[in-house]
Amino acid sequence: MKKTFFTGLIILIVGGIMLAVGIGKGGVKSVYWDNGLKTDEKITQTREINRVDTVKIDADVYGPVSVHRGNVAKVTVHGNKSDQIKTSVIGNELTISSGAKTHVMLGDFNTNMGSPKIEVTVPKKTQIKTIDNRREMSLTVADLAIENFKNTSNGDLNLSNVTISKSLVLLHETYGDTNMDNVTYNKGLNLNSAGDVTIRNSRFDQADSRVRSSDGDVMLSHNRWQNLTVTSAQGNLNLEDQDVNNMLTADSGNGDVTARIMPRNGTAIHASSSNGDTAIYGKSQNNYGKAKSNGQTFQLNSSNGDVTVTR
Repeated sequence: MKKTFFTGLIILIVGGIMLAVGIGKGGVKSVYWDNGLKTDEKITQTREINRVDTVKIDADVYGPVSVHRGNVAKVTVHGNKSDQIKTSVIGNELTISSGAKTHVMLGDFNTNMGSPKIEVTVPKKTQIKTIDNRREMSLTVADLAIENFKNTSNGDLNLSNVTISKSLVLLHETYGDTNMDNVTYNKGLNLNSAGDVTIRNSRFDQADSRVRSSDGDVMLSHNRWQNLTVTSAQGNLNLEDQDVNNMLTADSGNGDVTARIMPRNGTAIHASSSNGDTAIYGKSQNNYGKAKSNGQTFQLNSSNGDVTVTR
């Protein structure tokens, strides 16, 4: 009995030592199922996309996709074997997809494993007609002129130096954060998010726009609108130098409304709060100015927060 005990103890000690050495050398990795158990590992895939003018993203492995200017037309995937990211080109269309997978975790001691990163580079001479992002991938687009942009993903969306000429379609309600900087679209913006919304230096001045966040803050800075309605159910609204053709309406359910509005002839400001303070240009007041036919009107309201207007 003692002999069996000591033999088992020795095996246990030796096994522990071997396990520690194996972990130290990266020997314990994730295991996933793909027609059998397979060991995960990092991979890099590159494909040239010389004639591509349409990018369709149909993957849900949560890593970011970046589409931006580059010297060579190509798509590069930095990820893990288990992500099963696939790229295919049919005609002028690039499709980025992911296969269904089931992970069986024997241990995840390899800290180098992480979300995949997918990069699409577009030379200056290439015109992108359509970007269509579906499922759960976060997306960053920079320095591009696009005809049609569709984002029905719940991931984060980041647009920088982007011009959209024909159509802009966004998910009815996204759970990710939205960031736009220097975005031009010759119609209105209809954005409904549960996350934070930041829009800077952008133009949506050929149709009325609506920007809403149910649980996040909204930050708008130096934008041009036709007419704008901006709301947040649970967050703060920060408005800085918003230019509208006629009317801007801002409403926060449980947050503060802060606006920087230059006092101009023909500009009217109405501020109200059910359970907070209102101040316009340092004075406790609810109204300022009188609107003219070609002037601007700002309606600012909070149900449970302060409303503050500065110059």
